[in-house]
Parts: sequence; structure tokens; C-alpha cells
Amino acid sequence: MEAGYQEKVEELCNRHSLEGFTNTKELEACAEQSKYLELKDMSIEEVLWVDDINGLHDATCHLEECKVVGLDCEWKPNYVKGSLPNKVSIMQIASERKAFILDLIKLHHDVPDVLDDCLIRILHSPGILKLGYNFQCDMAQLARSYERLRCFKHYDMLLDIQNLFKEPRGGLAGLTKKILGAALNKTRRNSNWEQRPLTQFQLEYAALDAVVLLHIFRHVRGHTQPVAGVSSDGHNKIEWKSHIISHTDRPRKSKVSKKSRCRRRPDQSDCHLDEVEK
Repeated sequence: MEAGYQEKVEELCNRHSLEGFTNTKELEACAEQSKYLELKDMSIEEVLWVDDINGLHDATCHLEECKVVGLDCEWKPNYVKGSLPNKVSIMQIASERKAFILDLIKLHHDVPDVLDDCLIRILHSPGILKLGYNFQCDMAQLARSYERLRCFKHYDMLLDIQNLFKEPRGGLAGLTKKILGAALNKTRRNSNWEQRPLTQFQLEYAALDAVVLLHIFRHVRGHTQPVAGVSSDGHNKIEWKSHIISHTDRPRKSKVSKKSRCRRRPDQSDCHLDEVEK
């Protein structure tokens, strides 16, 4: 059974009084005994749930001081064929020390303007390198979910780890196992991200998806990788700066302007990137 769907099976079994299926808690207990990467292995000091204006300001102040952050988001799966995806529920932003999980649904309802301003300061900043995995698709979903917010219509300094490694299969979990030696546990991938409060298992899963990107990037900066055409004894540094992209949502005037909406960073000697490498 594909990871994450056991929760849906359990829900249907309970609804129709079916027996004989392993429940989610039992599966999670088995997962804990397996060789999965855990948040405690990542040297993270805190995982902080952000659902009010004070927490949002604190998170923004911390993240603005970071050179590199990891990004991810989650939404409740929709099992109805042909229907639109549900609204993005949470957004995870991680630094080397802390992981913030933003309750987008509540923050957008309570303080939409503050949420917009704070995320603009992070996502639009040319001074913060943002790491994601297929995050351009996540940004498109965020923009559809919160159409009136400006923060999701543009991003600057995004490095998509998926484009950097082009892992043929296994996604982020497979790449994590390949580089860090342990896979990510995906048993909560398709869980109900709109329930409140989230379970501890969900919180750790969500935080880990953002945090692990920082550790993969650390590997990119500090290790080497064989390059096609080079002998088995020869290695070159992983070239990552040319994969950094920015995106602006501007009216299209010509084919040239259309291409410019998603562009690579032209200045490979940017002083900020030099600082990131240190």
C-alpha cells in the first residue's frame, strides 16, 4: 500500500465497521523501529507552531537573520477524482537551529496583511537562499490557495534540490537515504493537515521535510560528486549556483518577458552566495 493511504483505509474501515486492518498507530510504532531519519538526528533546538501575530513576528525576525532556509508546505489530500486540491494548510520554514510551522489557514483568517508582509520579507529577499524540493509546484499551489496575498506571486533566490540532483525515483525520501544514509518516513504524507491540533508525529514529519533540505545542501557545499565524462578517480564540486532561480508574476508583453518571469541568477559571484559557501 502506498505510504500515507493507510490512514484513509483506517477511516473507511471505522466508518463501515470493518475489522482486520492494521491501524495507523500500529504502523507508526513499526515505523519508529525502522531505520528512518528522525528530527532528533538533525540538531534542531526547537519546532515552533506559529498561529498568532506574535509568533509570526518572532519567526520572521529569526529567519531574516539566516543566510539559508529550508521550505516546504502541506495540504489535506483530496480523494475525489477530478476535484481541485484543498487549500494549503501549513508552511514549514527551517533554519539551522529552529523549524517554524505556520498555520496558514488561521493566520490568513486572523492577520492576512501581517502574514503577507512577513512572508514577503522572507520569500522575496535576495539575501536569503531558499531551499525547496519541487517547491515551484508548491508555490503555484500556495498562490492558488491564497490568491489575494502578494507573497506567493514572487520568489527570489530559490534553489530547488530536485533540479540539482534530478533523482530518477524515490523523491526527497530516496535522495535523503542516498546522501544522509537514512530515508524519510512518509507514513503521514497524506494525513489530514487541516486537523487541529496536529499530532506530534505530523509536526515532526512536517519539520523534518524542511530541515533535511539544509543537511542535503550542507553535503552539496562540502562534498564532491562524480561528473559524467570524468574518470572514477576524478571528482568535481557540485555546481549549484547556476540552479538558483527567481520568479516574478508580471504582465506578459512579449515572448521575452515571458521567459524572464522565471530566470536564473546571472551574477555567480554574488557576495551573498560567497557568504553562504563559508
